[in-house]
This record gives sequence, structure tokens and C-alpha cells, in this order.
Amino acid sequence: MNSTNKLEGLILAAGFSSRFNFKDRRFNKYFLKLNNSNILGYIIAGMNKAGIKKIKIVTSKIFNKSKYKKRILKSVARSWIDLKNLELDIIENKIPERENGYSLFLGLNAISSEYIILSMADHIFSKNIFSKIMKNYKEKDILLATDPMYNKGYYDKDDATKVYGEKTHIMKIGKNLTNYNRLDMGVFMLKTKKIKKICKEVESNFHKFGVSDIVSSALNSDLNIGYSDFPNTIWLDIDDRKKYRQLKRLFNKTSNLHPFGLIPTEYIAFNTKSTEVNNY
Repeated sequence: MNSTNKLEGLILAAGFSSRFNFKDRRFNKYFLKLNNSNILGYIIAGMNKAGIKKIKIVTSKIFNKSKYKKRILKSVARSWIDLKNLELDIIENKIPERENGYSLFLGLNAISSEYIILSMADHIFSKNIFSKIMKNYKEKDILLATDPMYNKGYYDKDDATKVYGEKTHIMKIGKNLTNYNRLDMGVFMLKTKKIKKICKEVESNFHKFGVSDIVSSALNSDLNIGYSDFPNTIWLDIDDRKKYRQLKRLFNKTSNLHPFGLIPTEYIAFNTKSTEVNNY
């Protein structure tokens, strides 16, 4: 897929970060520092570098949306991204206990583009997986980035969502699969209208549901659900402090690895007096 005009980004960030046991319960793990920015800042910067200008974030209820947005924009600017090319919107999920499938439902209702790049707010990659999944996209209703586990990775098999796929088609998905050959990497490309319809059906039938439940429902509806393997991409799902320490060891300022391939010298230097940031 070459055109980004028909594409928006959606990031699901409405979790409680309960495994971190933060003293300030308003603090979320995606604001944890990573080099010059933080986890969320790099995810947004990766999307924007892939050509996605409109990005929406679904978050838990926040006290001051304007301050929250400004904080995120500063994080993105520290990732060497020009804010003139970014349109950021915040969507509040006031019932985050309904899980990330409900966040997807809310996000889709606010999106008008034909396609969506969907990402979790706590997954970091060594390459720009957003641009790569766009290049690999062919007419699928859902295309999921997957790890075929050819190489020993930094993922947690026990905690990851499992996928069983054949010939680029997903047959089954779920955390408790015993027969699987891939892992869900947490990045999707979706056809908006079709998946919006599936989300509406699932939301009307279940109080709690995840993104994988929506994918399973799409499979039962005979939609075209595929996967794209990324065997040489290092990725981490930052679920706890151990994973965060691992993240910092892998992606530090002296490492050859850079989050989403964003090498500092290639981008606009951060200016704390940036008029773009101060205008928000």
C-alpha cells in the first residue's frame, strides 16, 4: 500500500499498568523513559515516520486532556519528529476494565479513514514495523504482524497471544492455544468499515473482550484475515519492570539498535522552546 491519505494510526493505551505497582496510579508504563523520549513517544514517532499523519490514542480517563496531549507531543518531538506533520487526537475510555477490545471499538468509532494501523501502547520494535506492514499489505480485512519464532527472541511465550496460520491466513488466535506456529506482535492493519461492524457486534454481546476476540469473531464471519511474518525484528512487550530493564539494555544510547529504526542524527533536533509544542 503506497498511499497514506487513506490511513490513520490508532494506539491502545487505556490499561492500568497494574504489574508495575506505581505509587502514582495516574502514571502509565508507556510514559517510562526510553533514551531521549518514552515508550509512547517512540511508537507515535515510528508511525509518523512511516507517513501516518493522523494518529488517535485511546487512553483511560484523564484529568486534563490538554496537558496530557502536550506531554505526548513533547515526547514525540524528543524522538526527532517534526510536529508540523502530526495530527494527534485523544479518546477517553472511561471503562478500561472492559479491556482493549472495547478501546478498539471506541477508537474505530472516531476514525473515518479507509484503513487503520493499530498498535498497542507497550510494544517496541527494532525496525519500523509500521512501514513494513504497509508495504506487505494486500487486500486483507485484517493483516497481523507475526513472529514465526525462527530465532530465539525476547518475547514471553507464556504471556503472548498465539496464532496458528497457514499460507498467510490466520486459522486460530488466542492466549491459550496449544497448537500454534506464530506469536501476535501487537501491530495490525485493518479495513475500517468491516472491522467496525465486527466490533459493534462483539461489544453488544460481551462486557469484557480483547482485540484477539475481535479477530476471532472476524474469522467466524469469514473475513479475509492474514498474517505477515517479521522473523528478523527484535520486539518487546513491556508488561513488567523486568521487561522494561531488558528494553533499556537493548535500546540504549550506545546501542546499535534504535526503537523503530529512528536514528537521532537523521531527524530534527529537539528544541524545548519549539513553537509547535507550545501552541498546544
